[in-house]
Amino acid sequence: PRPAGARPTVRAVRRRCAPRAALTLAAGLGLQLLERNPVVDLAGSALYTAFVGLLIALLAPRWPARRPAALAVAASAAIELAQLTSLPAALVDAVPPLRLVFGSSFDALDLVGYAAGGLLVWGVRRAIGEVGAAAPR
Repeated sequence: PRPAGARPTVRAVRRRCAPRAALTLAAGLGLQLLERNPVVDLAGSALYTAFVGLLIALLAPRWPARRPAALAVAASAAIELAQLTSLPAALVDAVPPLRLVFGSSFDALDLVGYAAGGLLVWGVRRAIGEVGAAAPR
């Protein structure tokens, strides 16, 4: 815990984001072992976006919480929309593990999961605190 009003350093933000990103990745990969259903799919979509957002926060710890969250949602949605083309399928055919990145088909419900993942990233980054900003109250 940091004192009230204390500002985290870049290193502190990274140190707090890294284990959360690892846990998010492990949880997302763990979902791959479960039987597919709408709840598992939504959770997977949310974790996918949260992982992307936490990676962005690791790379750009000075950014305000909303920026990695918004960028993660935008990237996830762009990949989802790309599934309406043949490009992701061709990539997955060439390199099967890319299915974890590109998925298998377009599903509009995934967009809801991405929004939830973005909110999760925003909340985590707000809780960690923003570099150069007063701690959240």
